[in-house]
Amino acid sequence: MSNVHPFPAGGKSAKSARKKGGRANGHHAAIGAALLIQDIEGRPVDVLEKIIQAGGLYLAPSDARPDENLEDRPSAQFLWTVQGMDILIDAANVLVHEAQRHPERMDQESVDGLVQQAKTTHKLIHKLNAMLPSDAFILASNSFGPDFMAEYATNAAMLMVSRFAISLLGYYDAQFIRTKKDRRKDMMMDFVDVYREVIQDCQIHMGAHGFLMKELASAQRALNKVMKEL
Repeated sequence: MSNVHPFPAGGKSAKSARKKGGRANGHHAAIGAALLIQDIEGRPVDVLEKIIQAGGLYLAPSDARPDENLEDRPSAQFLWTVQGMDILIDAANVLVHEAQRHPERMDQESVDGLVQQAKTTHKLIHKLNAMLPSDAFILASNSFGPDFMAEYATNAAMLMVSRFAISLLGYYDAQFIRTKKDRRKDMMMDFVDVYREVIQDCQIHMGAHGFLMKELASAQRALNKVMKEL
């Protein structure tokens, strides 16, 4: 399955007109000054960079991914999406820990919303993974059915993970971006746009899947009725 949207690699801006840069002072120069937040073990984490890294795992060109060994597997896109979700959950944990450390500065309702969305996303991805046919079954099958199931599961996973990413970016914007002149603001909005495009594309694909499933169910009922009459 091809990428829904090419994701900029290396933390660079999605808009080429914006300044590009390498890494400086331990962070991507294009992001601006890194805001380091302590995780539960006291290690400094650039949450914005982690959210961008998550998208790069399942939306960047395959040769830009760290685990190219997955490329030949039918379930590769789904597995990359799961890896992206894991990074987003790690980022969410850092944000939740920060809110626990400074409850007077953080909107608790928004924090609770992040926790609930993380649980919902993880639960659904686990369910999709359970229904996903094995690579061996997909490759050995003479039917298009397993490929269709894999495509459905992958689009559903990309949709949910991208929604989670946008929620994290929205929370980050509200809690940590103090001024519109903050260079992280422009960088963040670029990636919000990318994730939104992914969601829109996945919704289109899911709509087509829903139509096909409805038509198949109708045809199956008609076939079963005819078979009973024979």
